[in-house]
Amino acid sequence: MSNSSPSPDVTPTRVGGRYVLRGELGRGGMATVHRAVDEVLEREVAVKLLHAHLATDPAFLDRFRREARAAAALAHPNVVAVHDWGETADGAYLVLQLVDGPSLREVLRRHGRLTPEQTLGVLAPAAAGLGSAHRAGLVHRDVKPENLLLGADGQVHVTDFGLARAAASATSTFGADVLVGSPHYLSPEAVRGRPLDPRADVYALGVVLFECLTGRPPHEGESPFATAVAHTSQRVPAPSTLVAGVSPELDELVLAATAHDPDERPEDGAAFARELSLAIPAGIAPLDLDELAGDTLITRRPPPPSGSTRALDGAEPTRVVGARGTTPPDAPPPRPTAVVPADDAEADDAEAYDEGAYDDVGDGRRRGRGWLVALLVLGLLAASAAGGYLVWDRYLAPITPIPQVEGRAHGDAVDELESAGFVVDVDRERPHDLDVPADHVLVQDLTGTARRGASVTLTLSAGPRQVTIPDVAGDTREVAEARLTSAGLSPEVTERHHEEVERGLVIRTEPAAGEVLDETSQVEVRVSLGPTPIAVPDVRGSAEQDAAAALEDAGLRMRVSGREHDAEAAEGTVIGQDPADGELFRGDTVDVVVSLGPAPIEVPNVRNMLVEEAVSVLEEQGFDVEVERRGGFGAFLRPNRVFEQDPGPGAERLPGGTVTIYAYEG
Repeated sequence: MSNSSPSPDVTPTRVGGRYVLRGELGRGGMATVHRAVDEVLEREVAVKLLHAHLATDPAFLDRFRREARAAAALAHPNVVAVHDWGETADGAYLVLQLVDGPSLREVLRRHGRLTPEQTLGVLAPAAAGLGSAHRAGLVHRDVKPENLLLGADGQVHVTDFGLARAAASATSTFGADVLVGSPHYLSPEAVRGRPLDPRADVYALGVVLFECLTGRPPHEGESPFATAVAHTSQRVPAPSTLVAGVSPELDELVLAATAHDPDERPEDGAAFARELSLAIPAGIAPLDLDELAGDTLITRRPPPPSGSTRALDGAEPTRVVGARGTTPPDAPPPRPTAVVPADDAEADDAEAYDEGAYDDVGDGRRRGRGWLVALLVLGLLAASAAGGYLVWDRYLAPITPIPQVEGRAHGDAVDELESAGFVVDVDRERPHDLDVPADHVLVQDLTGTARRGASVTLTLSAGPRQVTIPDVAGDTREVAEARLTSAGLSPEVTERHHEEVERGLVIRTEPAAGEVLDETSQVEVRVSLGPTPIAVPDVRGSAEQDAAAALEDAGLRMRVSGREHDAEAAEGTVIGQDPADGELFRGDTVDVVVSLGPAPIEVPNVRNMLVEEAVSVLEEQGFDVEVERRGGFGAFLRPNRVFEQDPGPGAERLPGGTVTIYAYEG
């Protein structure tokens, strides 16, 4: 970079009351970057000014403010320092530090590729800087070699957080009309329009790691869109497939960092830095930046007053490749053979351009013709790019609604998505789901709107999980419920009597053990209440044999526990039972008492009693009395008296029996 004084025809412009612009460093589609002097702190800075035609656009202003806040929130030695920002009548501006040194892009163009040790020296501190942003809730969204600067002091800086968003509000990479980010470094989820988190930056770091080791990016399509889409359909290959000698550890890190599934990547920049250090145990080998500067002629308008510096903004000056060594200040600049923008015409922010035509040396006419040719070429390229983009944006890959196919049958879902112009991928894994039938779409990873041709991944349902009913017969109620619940089923307990299964134990399940059901299906668990209770029949007053038959019919047994005389019950009649009522269980015994009939009565002695007295005594005892009279001498001596009885005194007769008395006539 030239160290001459500013051109006398350039009038300094003051911004924010304290920043005096000294010269333009780079220009992009959104802003222009100027070298400036902070008159308050007396230091050189870079001032980024929003283009005048955008200064009244609320969307661009909002984006510019977000860039300022996001970058200003970071404080890390490996992240660009943001000194100030504001808005004036002339537009919005951002004040950044200047870094003396090339970008990683310049290094790769000079060296082709780096050794693992040199790669560690660049990417480990860059990843650490990104890790600090990730911890602050920010996602860079545009990690690439152009945005990694190597200072002369050996420090590596991450620049251009112009695309960063707070992780909590990160939006999709595809907007309604522009591809945000650099297609070579976009993660699959960014291309698909998904929300982004720090793992999107890790993916880009993995791609940069691949490029440092091999000298080229992993995917190169015919257009920026084709390059971006390649990240969704192709895996980044292992570096060792292109360059011999790359260690397996570095291969594994590249493949892990660029995994299509974000969950398989390191969680953030700090984790990537740790894994990179472990993959390169030999440590850091610094780059020779002086050697690099010898092959790179950097021209700016006007040069800084105090040595070669670089805006830490991602804006990169045009490089004209010449012979090794520095071009003398009094020699005419070589005729440019190509203009290489800093971000390969894919960046979202400040792009550098060649300002060699402003040097006050060389032939004026040749200079004029050179600029005319350059402007013509640039115009044609711009028109071609714009026309190609419009064709791509409006016809080849327009923004279009994505059909909602969740819950649809697999074939129907694929037909509808493909008819709408989307590419369908089907996840190999099929989770079980209670509500979505097998072979129906459980989840689609992309919803809303996206560009036609985007890939939509469908996850199909395997339907409810199938569960075999365990055999819980004989278990207690609590154990059976726990086993069925653990198997994923829903037990429903019912209780019933069972003559053989003990009370509180499981009789069986319905459906039976061994049958297969859908997960959470209801299974009836039949728990025993013990044998069925039997109401004890009342057999009192029944004949003995009839009572035994009645109890047997009820499932009970009869046992004669005693026989007793009963004045009112005939012999053989049941006059008592135990229990007399209530419930018993099948096979239980009922004790009965059987009547022996009335008890016999001892016949009293009525001899020598008058007939009337004897009859009265016997009848009181319950006997029937028959009287037979005799005449003769006795009638004279003992008239009307009993002289004999049958049966005789002391004999036993049942009540109601007949006692015959013999008496004299009187």
